Amino acid sequence: MNILEKNNMPITSIEITLEKVVANSDLYNIPIYQRLYVWGDDQIKTLLEDLYKAFSENQPKYYLGGIMITKNNGKLDLIDGQQRFTTLWLISKKLGYDLLNFSHITIDKLEKARMSFAIRDFANQYFNSSNSELSLTKHEIEELKPISNAENVIENFLKELEGEVEKKDFASFIYTKVFLISTQMPKETDENKVFEAMNNRGVQLQQHEILKARLLSVVKDNREEMYQYSLLWDACSVMDEYLEKNIKIVANLSWKDLFPEKSDEEETIVQLPNKIHDRLKNKNSEIRSKKLLCILKEGIDDDDLAQIKNNDSVLEDYDSGKVRSIINFPMLLLHTLRLFQFRNKNILDSDKSVEVKGKDLIEIFRMHNHYFAKSEDVKDFIDLLWNVRKNFDRHVIKWVGNVENNEEVHFIKKLYQSKTAFQRRSPISNEGFALLQSMLYHSQQIITHYWLTPFLNKMLDEEDTENLYDYLKKLDNAMFCNERRDLRTMSYEMMSRTDLQLKGNIEFVEEVLNSSIGTGYPSYWFYKTEYILWENRMQLGFENWKDYRMTAKNSVEHISPQNPKPEELNIVYDHTDEAEIIREKKDDFGNLALLSPGMNSEYSNKIYSVKRAEFKAKKSIDSLKSDMIFQNEMWNWKLCQQHKEVIIKLFIKHIKETMS
Repeated sequence: MNILEKNNMPITSIEITLEKVVANSDLYNIPIYQRLYVWGDDQIKTLLEDLYKAFSENQPKYYLGGIMITKNNGKLDLIDGQQRFTTLWLISKKLGYDLLNFSHITIDKLEKARMSFAIRDFANQYFNSSNSELSLTKHEIEELKPISNAENVIENFLKELEGEVEKKDFASFIYTKVFLISTQMPKETDENKVFEAMNNRGVQLQQHEILKARLLSVVKDNREEMYQYSLLWDACSVMDEYLEKNIKIVANLSWKDLFPEKSDEEETIVQLPNKIHDRLKNKNSEIRSKKLLCILKEGIDDDDLAQIKNNDSVLEDYDSGKVRSIINFPMLLLHTLRLFQFRNKNILDSDKSVEVKGKDLIEIFRMHNHYFAKSEDVKDFIDLLWNVRKNFDRHVIKWVGNVENNEEVHFIKKLYQSKTAFQRRSPISNEGFALLQSMLYHSQQIITHYWLTPFLNKMLDEEDTENLYDYLKKLDNAMFCNERRDLRTMSYEMMSRTDLQLKGNIEFVEEVLNSSIGTGYPSYWFYKTEYILWENRMQLGFENWKDYRMTAKNSVEHISPQNPKPEELNIVYDHTDEAEIIREKKDDFGNLALLSPGMNSEYSNKIYSVKRAEFKAKKSIDSLKSDMIFQNEMWNWKLCQQHKEVIIKLFIKHIKETMS
């Protein structure tokens, strides 16, 4: 009998909101067998952006997913879903307003966190503390790092909201309109066994697998074709490996099937073919003895999936290293659907363009079901998907593991063929093409990345890397160095424009950079500054910037502190009256830099000389703008202005050169 149906006791599932949790006075506990919080920046930002998008669109309900609970000594043990639930709790704690009713509860006149951890008293102390003065061991601090980092990411996201009214309304939306499906297990359930069973049950059917079944059912009259397109879909769906490895394994191909022309050279760069059906047909003329239901609904075989995800030894003649995609498969499908609208269905009205909203994948395709009325439509779409994914692997950055410091950086790894093997290899030196993409990745919404639609469209017609690099510069300027509009429609319109029509607006850029809005500056302008400084490193005399890599930073820091201390006046400024000037001008773009949340809290109100010394003591440069500023032994309003003027001139130079 299924562990989830033990003793025939009822398993109940209900919709809950945080408001309902408060009304029920529910308390939650993280059991001993659950790991502590592990979500990273990308996962937290994705949730925040998704929540804010739903709020700004005034959606009546936002479904966050499910949690599984069981009653235990007056509390509800979270058997499943604790990572997203903990994130929701952290958002509530930081945002406040109505959400404070959820984050904390008053028991016997004492305010306590609504969530607690079994045996991890140090975590409970942290959750219930209003300050950071805790007596924690080094190991405990290390375990709590993901939680403190999550709080920093949330804080910096909330800084972007416009005023207290918007924050209050956002909090009310999360409190009343975010729904979870809460499944309560019988009281007698063995939680450890349930947890073990859930970890061993495999991944439940995902939206893209259901979508695949629906689309391929239109091709049911030709079983062999259906099987081929099923293989293409499956190969494209594993985003954290390269396509050549995926298709080789799922279609049981040899390298010779994929790359029939062997080079006499020691090494050459190769790419997958646009048209692959003949190679699939030759290899699979006798279709595997699988039932139609399996072909449609099972997706990749467990053995195939295990092989694809095994980086160590599956293919002795292939090496790609550990990589991670910058987008997931539902996002790739939606960008491809936008391209399908534009290229195959001739939809030129940008208002009709598909929204990139991965959590609504099935619903979006259902709304556009008329695109796939015929077998040919489905086949055209999957053929387009294959080419989009092939070009994506060839020209778009991926997260690549850095063995030296155990971090991930962005690279474009090309596929090399030697006489004996195939290898994906990173470039020896930094590339502007990858750095520009990294800038766009870090500065745009993780859940949409609308710049990818026109960029992927260009790749379908252009193979030369330098030409694609030039195009991306133009696209970036046209989309983000102009008055901000709806990115969904704007990016779709870009596909109808010629390269010469993609232009940045110099007057707009000057106006933005002269605005003096402090923490109100979108992070894009800082990331773009980093890219432009790197681009001009030789002219500026900073050859040591050659290997600079962009990292996640979203906290705006004032170089001259917002509240200078009296003793700073003689160190930082030429004259006391100048201190008064810069107090008013502290929000000027020249006096700002973008840092990681942790770095910002370290800098706080430290004086310039201390910040400079700490920056120069670091092993690597994490901000080119800061490095440029800290070349000055002192910092004053005149130097601040000069620094900003240099950056504005470099922006203008970049835009003019891109337009020529």
